[in-house]
Amino acid sequence: MDPSSRRAVKKTINVALPNTLKRKRSSADEGKPISPIELTREKIASQWVTHKQCAYIGDDYFSIKFNSGINLSGFTPILTQDNVLDDGIYTWVILSLNNEPPRMYLKKTLTSYEFGTKHQEILYSISCANDVCNNYNLYYAGELLKDGNNIYFNLESGTYMKEPLNPKKKTLGTIKASKINARDMINDRINKTGELMIEEVDKSFITHEGIPLSLNDLKIYSDLGAKIYRFNNSENCATFNKRGNTLSLQELGGEIIPKDTLMSSGGRGWYRKKGKKAKKGIKCKNKTKKVKSIKSKKNNKSRKYKK
Repeated sequence: MDPSSRRAVKKTINVALPNTLKRKRSSADEGKPISPIELTREKIASQWVTHKQCAYIGDDYFSIKFNSGINLSGFTPILTQDNVLDDGIYTWVILSLNNEPPRMYLKKTLTSYEFGTKHQEILYSISCANDVCNNYNLYYAGELLKDGNNIYFNLESGTYMKEPLNPKKKTLGTIKASKINARDMINDRINKTGELMIEEVDKSFITHEGIPLSLNDLKIYSDLGAKIYRFNNSENCATFNKRGNTLSLQELGGEIIPKDTLMSSGGRGWYRKKGKKAKKGIKCKNKTKKVKSIKSKKNNKSRKYKK
Protein backbone atom coordinates (compact mmCIF):
# COMPACT_ATOMS: atom_id res chain seq x y z
CA MET A 1 0.00 0.00 0.00
CA ASP A 2 1.55 3.35 -1.01
CA PRO A 3 1.85 6.21 1.57
CA SER A 4 -1.02 8.24 0.11
CA SER A 5 -3.38 5.25 0.25
CA ARG A 6 -2.41 4.51 3.85
CA ARG A 7 -3.17 8.12 4.83
CA ALA A 8 -6.56 7.84 3.11
CA VAL A 9 -7.41 4.67 5.05
CA LYS A 10 -6.50 6.29 8.37
CA LYS A 11 -8.54 9.38 7.57
CA THR A 12 -11.59 7.32 6.53
CA ILE A 13 -11.85 5.15 9.62
CA ASN A 14 -11.05 8.10 11.89
CA VAL A 15 -9.03 6.11 14.40
CA ALA A 16 -5.38 6.14 15.40
CA LEU A 17 -3.62 3.17 13.85
CA PRO A 18 -0.36 1.74 15.21
CA ASN A 19 2.65 1.20 13.00
CA THR A 20 2.18 -1.41 10.30
CA LEU A 21 3.78 -4.77 11.07
CA LYS A 22 5.12 -7.30 8.61
CA ARG A 23 6.96 -9.99 10.58
CA LYS A 24 8.23 -8.89 14.00
CA ARG A 25 7.80 -5.77 16.06
CA SER A 26 11.06 -3.89 16.27
CA SER A 27 10.93 -2.21 19.65
CA ALA A 28 10.18 -3.20 23.22
CA ASP A 29 6.74 -2.21 24.52
CA GLU A 30 5.86 -1.04 28.00
CA GLY A 31 3.29 -2.92 30.05
CA LYS A 32 2.45 -6.59 30.32
CA PRO A 33 -0.31 -8.18 28.22
CA ILE A 34 -3.24 -9.96 29.83
CA SER A 35 -2.83 -13.62 30.78
CA PRO A 36 -4.67 -16.35 28.85
CA ILE A 37 -8.19 -17.15 30.04
CA GLU A 38 -8.60 -20.70 31.34
CA LEU A 39 -11.73 -22.40 30.01
CA THR A 40 -13.19 -25.87 30.42
CA ARG A 41 -15.32 -27.78 27.99
CA GLU A 42 -18.22 -27.64 30.43
CA LYS A 43 -17.97 -23.86 30.78
CA ILE A 44 -17.93 -23.39 26.99
CA ALA A 45 -20.96 -25.66 26.57
CA SER A 46 -22.90 -23.77 29.26
CA GLN A 47 -22.48 -20.31 27.70
CA TRP A 48 -25.66 -18.76 26.36
CA VAL A 49 -25.56 -17.82 22.67
CA THR A 50 -28.22 -15.56 21.16
CA HIS A 51 -28.89 -14.27 17.66
CA LYS A 52 -31.45 -11.50 18.17
CA GLN A 53 -30.32 -8.95 15.63
CA CYS A 54 -32.68 -7.20 13.24
CA ALA A 55 -31.03 -6.64 9.88
CA TYR A 56 -32.71 -4.74 7.08
CA ILE A 57 -33.20 -4.61 3.34
CA GLY A 58 -34.55 -1.26 2.21
CA ASP A 59 -37.24 -0.24 4.70
CA ASP A 60 -37.96 -3.79 5.92
CA TYR A 61 -36.42 -5.32 9.07
CA PHE A 62 -36.04 -9.05 9.50
CA SER A 63 -35.88 -11.33 12.52
CA ILE A 64 -34.63 -14.85 11.82
CA LYS A 65 -35.31 -17.74 14.17
CA PHE A 66 -34.05 -21.32 14.00
CA ASN A 67 -35.52 -24.26 15.91
CA SER A 68 -33.44 -25.28 18.92
CA GLY A 69 -32.55 -28.61 17.29
CA ILE A 70 -30.49 -27.02 14.53
CA ASN A 71 -26.73 -27.05 15.16
CA LEU A 72 -25.72 -23.51 14.21
CA SER A 73 -22.14 -24.07 15.36
CA GLY A 74 -21.71 -26.32 12.32
CA PHE A 75 -23.27 -23.78 9.96
CA THR A 76 -19.91 -22.63 8.60
CA PRO A 77 -16.56 -24.46 8.61
CA ILE A 78 -13.77 -23.60 11.02
CA LEU A 79 -10.65 -22.29 9.33
CA THR A 80 -7.23 -22.40 10.92
CA GLN A 81 -3.97 -20.54 10.57
CA ASP A 82 -3.00 -23.06 7.90
CA ASN A 83 -5.80 -21.94 5.55
CA VAL A 84 -5.40 -19.20 2.97
CA LEU A 85 -8.06 -16.62 3.79
CA ASP A 86 -10.35 -15.15 1.15
CA ASP A 87 -11.29 -11.49 1.36
CA GLY A 88 -14.09 -10.92 3.83
CA ILE A 89 -14.99 -10.55 7.49
CA TYR A 90 -14.22 -13.18 10.11
CA THR A 91 -14.56 -13.87 13.79
CA TRP A 92 -11.43 -15.41 15.31
CA VAL A 93 -9.85 -16.78 18.47
CA ILE A 94 -6.30 -17.70 19.44
CA LEU A 95 -6.51 -20.77 21.59
CA SER A 96 -4.23 -23.34 23.20
CA LEU A 97 -5.55 -26.88 23.67
CA ASN A 98 -4.07 -28.97 26.48
CA ASN A 99 -1.13 -26.59 26.93
CA GLU A 100 -0.03 -27.03 23.32
CA PRO A 101 1.26 -23.98 21.37
CA PRO A 102 -1.63 -21.57 20.66
CA ARG A 103 -3.31 -21.72 17.25
CA MET A 104 -5.65 -19.34 15.46
CA TYR A 105 -9.17 -20.43 14.48
CA LEU A 106 -11.53 -18.39 12.29
CA LYS A 107 -15.03 -18.47 10.83
CA LYS A 108 -16.18 -16.36 7.92
CA THR A 109 -19.26 -14.29 8.74
CA LEU A 110 -22.10 -14.32 6.19
CA THR A 111 -24.28 -11.63 7.78
CA SER A 112 -24.48 -9.49 10.91
CA TYR A 113 -26.70 -12.19 12.49
CA GLU A 114 -23.48 -14.22 13.00
CA PHE A 115 -25.25 -17.57 12.83
CA GLY A 116 -22.68 -20.19 13.79
CA THR A 117 -19.79 -17.71 13.89
CA LYS A 118 -19.95 -16.16 17.35
CA HIS A 119 -16.87 -16.72 19.48
CA GLN A 120 -18.72 -19.09 21.79
CA GLU A 121 -19.73 -21.15 18.76
CA ILE A 122 -16.15 -21.35 17.48
CA LEU A 123 -14.99 -22.64 20.86
CA TYR A 124 -17.95 -25.00 21.13
CA SER A 125 -17.21 -26.47 17.70
CA ILE A 126 -13.57 -27.06 18.67
CA SER A 127 -14.40 -28.58 22.04
CA CYS A 128 -17.04 -30.89 20.58
CA ALA A 129 -14.82 -31.94 17.69
CA ASN A 130 -12.21 -33.56 19.93
CA ASP A 131 -13.36 -35.52 22.98
CA VAL A 132 -9.87 -35.70 24.48
CA CYS A 133 -9.51 -31.92 24.76
CA ASN A 134 -10.67 -30.71 28.15
CA ASN A 135 -8.35 -27.81 28.98
CA TYR A 136 -8.27 -24.56 27.05
CA ASN A 137 -6.34 -21.33 27.30
CA LEU A 138 -7.91 -18.48 25.35
CA TYR A 139 -5.41 -15.75 24.48
CA TYR A 140 -7.48 -13.33 22.36
CA ALA A 141 -10.75 -13.11 20.43
CA GLY A 142 -12.12 -10.55 18.00
CA GLU A 143 -13.09 -9.69 14.44
CA LEU A 144 -10.92 -9.55 11.34
CA LEU A 145 -11.27 -7.97 7.90
CA LYS A 146 -9.11 -9.20 5.02
CA ASP A 147 -8.94 -6.80 2.09
CA GLY A 148 -6.30 -7.92 -0.41
CA ASN A 149 -2.97 -7.98 1.41
CA ASN A 150 -4.34 -5.85 4.25
CA ILE A 151 -5.51 -7.41 7.51
CA TYR A 152 -7.43 -5.24 9.97
CA PHE A 153 -8.40 -6.75 13.32
CA ASN A 154 -9.93 -5.79 16.63
CA LEU A 155 -10.39 -7.39 20.03
CA GLU A 156 -14.15 -6.96 20.12
CA SER A 157 -15.58 -9.96 21.89
CA GLY A 158 -18.09 -9.01 24.55
CA THR A 159 -17.99 -12.50 26.04
CA TYR A 160 -14.23 -12.94 26.35
CA MET A 161 -12.40 -9.62 25.97
CA LYS A 162 -14.70 -7.06 27.60
CA GLU A 163 -13.66 -7.77 31.19
CA PRO A 164 -9.96 -8.64 30.66
CA LEU A 165 -9.49 -5.38 28.71
CA ASN A 166 -11.80 -3.23 30.82
CA PRO A 167 -10.11 0.21 31.05
CA LYS A 168 -11.58 0.66 34.54
CA LYS A 169 -9.71 -2.43 35.74
CA LYS A 170 -6.63 -2.50 33.51
CA THR A 171 -3.98 0.15 32.91
CA LEU A 172 -3.58 1.72 29.49
CA GLY A 173 -0.14 0.10 29.36
CA THR A 174 -1.65 -3.37 29.79
CA ILE A 175 -4.32 -2.73 27.15
CA LYS A 176 -1.75 -1.40 24.69
CA ALA A 177 0.63 -4.31 25.34
CA SER A 178 -2.24 -6.78 24.84
CA LYS A 179 -3.15 -5.27 21.46
CA ILE A 180 0.47 -5.38 20.34
CA ASN A 181 0.83 -8.96 21.57
CA ALA A 182 -2.35 -9.99 19.74
CA ARG A 183 -1.04 -8.35 16.59
CA ASP A 184 2.24 -10.27 16.90
CA MET A 185 0.44 -13.57 17.39
CA ILE A 186 -1.85 -13.00 14.40
CA ASN A 187 1.12 -11.99 12.30
CA ASP A 188 3.12 -15.09 13.24
CA ARG A 189 0.21 -17.39 12.44
CA ILE A 190 -1.26 -16.14 9.18
CA ASN A 191 1.45 -13.98 7.60
CA LYS A 192 3.44 -16.93 6.24
CA THR A 193 4.88 -15.06 3.25
CA GLY A 194 5.43 -11.74 5.01
CA GLU A 195 3.30 -9.94 2.40
CA LEU A 196 0.36 -9.10 4.65
CA MET A 197 0.06 -5.71 6.34
CA ILE A 198 -1.56 -6.24 9.74
CA GLU A 199 -3.14 -3.42 11.76
CA GLU A 200 -5.27 -3.22 14.89
CA VAL A 201 -8.24 -0.84 14.73
CA ASP A 202 -10.83 0.36 17.20
CA LYS A 203 -13.74 -0.39 14.89
CA SER A 204 -16.35 -3.13 14.52
CA PHE A 205 -16.62 -4.85 11.14
CA ILE A 206 -19.72 -6.94 11.84
CA THR A 207 -22.41 -4.33 11.27
CA HIS A 208 -25.45 -4.17 9.02
CA GLU A 209 -23.60 -1.72 6.79
CA GLY A 210 -20.37 -3.71 6.80
CA ILE A 211 -22.12 -6.94 5.74
CA PRO A 212 -25.42 -5.91 4.08
CA LEU A 213 -28.27 -8.42 4.23
CA SER A 214 -29.42 -9.73 0.85
CA LEU A 215 -32.45 -11.63 -0.40
CA ASN A 216 -30.17 -14.56 -1.15
CA ASP A 217 -29.17 -14.64 2.53
CA LEU A 218 -32.82 -14.95 3.51
CA LYS A 219 -33.21 -17.83 1.06
CA ILE A 220 -30.15 -19.61 2.49
CA TYR A 221 -31.49 -19.30 6.04
CA SER A 222 -34.94 -20.42 4.94
CA ASP A 223 -33.45 -23.48 3.20
CA LEU A 224 -31.76 -24.38 6.48
CA GLY A 225 -35.09 -24.36 8.28
CA ALA A 226 -35.31 -20.83 9.67
CA LYS A 227 -38.49 -18.79 9.97
CA ILE A 228 -38.23 -15.31 8.48
CA TYR A 229 -40.22 -12.52 10.15
CA ARG A 230 -40.60 -9.12 8.49
CA PHE A 231 -41.35 -5.78 10.21
CA ASN A 232 -41.67 -2.25 8.86
CA ASN A 233 -39.51 -0.66 11.59
CA SER A 234 -36.57 -1.59 13.80
CA GLU A 235 -38.37 -0.93 17.08
CA ASN A 236 -41.09 -3.54 16.51
CA CYS A 237 -38.53 -6.04 15.28
CA ALA A 238 -36.40 -5.50 18.40
CA THR A 239 -39.47 -5.86 20.65
CA PHE A 240 -40.37 -9.14 18.93
CA ASN A 241 -36.87 -10.47 19.72
CA LYS A 242 -36.91 -9.54 23.41
CA ARG A 243 -37.15 -12.31 25.98
CA GLY A 244 -40.48 -12.16 27.74
CA ASN A 245 -42.19 -10.17 24.99
CA THR A 246 -45.97 -10.51 25.31
CA LEU A 247 -47.00 -8.70 22.12
CA SER A 248 -48.10 -10.88 19.23
CA LEU A 249 -46.63 -10.77 15.75
CA GLN A 250 -49.82 -9.13 14.47
CA GLU A 251 -49.78 -6.48 17.21
CA LEU A 252 -46.25 -5.57 16.17
CA GLY A 253 -47.24 -5.30 12.53
CA GLY A 254 -45.07 -8.25 11.52
CA GLU A 255 -45.56 -11.16 9.17
CA ILE A 256 -43.93 -14.49 8.37
CA ILE A 257 -42.39 -14.63 4.90
CA PRO A 258 -43.47 -17.95 3.30
CA LYS A 259 -40.61 -20.12 2.16
CA ASP A 260 -42.04 -20.64 -1.32
CA THR A 261 -42.00 -16.89 -2.00
CA LEU A 262 -38.31 -16.76 -1.10
CA MET A 263 -37.66 -19.74 -3.37
CA SER A 264 -39.19 -18.06 -6.43
CA SER A 265 -36.58 -16.05 -8.34
CA GLY A 266 -34.38 -16.02 -5.26
CA GLY A 267 -37.05 -14.08 -3.39
CA ARG A 268 -37.21 -11.27 -5.92
CA GLY A 269 -40.75 -12.18 -6.96
CA TRP A 270 -41.96 -11.52 -3.42
CA TYR A 271 -40.09 -8.22 -3.30
CA ARG A 272 -41.45 -7.00 -6.64
CA LYS A 273 -44.96 -7.92 -5.49
CA LYS A 274 -44.50 -5.56 -2.57
CA GLY A 275 -43.30 -2.80 -4.87
CA LYS A 276 -39.80 -2.92 -3.33
CA LYS A 277 -36.39 -3.14 -4.89
CA ALA A 278 -33.37 -4.84 -3.43
CA LYS A 279 -30.37 -2.68 -2.68
CA LYS A 280 -27.94 -2.38 -5.54
CA GLY A 281 -24.46 -3.78 -5.18
CA ILE A 282 -25.47 -6.72 -3.00
CA LYS A 283 -24.48 -9.93 -4.68
CA CYS A 284 -23.85 -13.42 -3.43
CA LYS A 285 -21.89 -16.02 -5.34
CA ASN A 286 -21.17 -19.47 -3.94
CA LYS A 287 -22.29 -18.15 -0.56
CA THR A 288 -19.36 -15.71 -0.52
CA LYS A 289 -20.61 -12.20 0.10
CA LYS A 290 -18.87 -9.12 -1.18
CA VAL A 291 -18.29 -6.95 1.87
CA LYS A 292 -17.55 -3.28 2.19
CA SER A 293 -13.89 -2.42 2.53
CA ILE A 294 -12.60 -0.49 5.52
CA LYS A 295 -11.79 2.16 2.95
CA SER A 296 -15.52 2.71 2.31
CA LYS A 297 -17.36 5.83 3.38
CA LYS A 298 -18.40 6.19 7.01
CA ASN A 299 -21.42 4.16 8.06
CA ASN A 300 -24.81 5.72 8.46
CA LYS A 301 -24.71 6.16 12.24
CA SER A 302 -28.49 6.23 12.61
CA ARG A 303 -28.71 2.63 11.40
CA LYS A 304 -25.41 1.26 12.65
CA TYR A 305 -25.54 -1.96 14.61
CA LYS A 306 -22.69 -3.06 16.82
CA LYS A 307 -22.38 -6.23 18.87
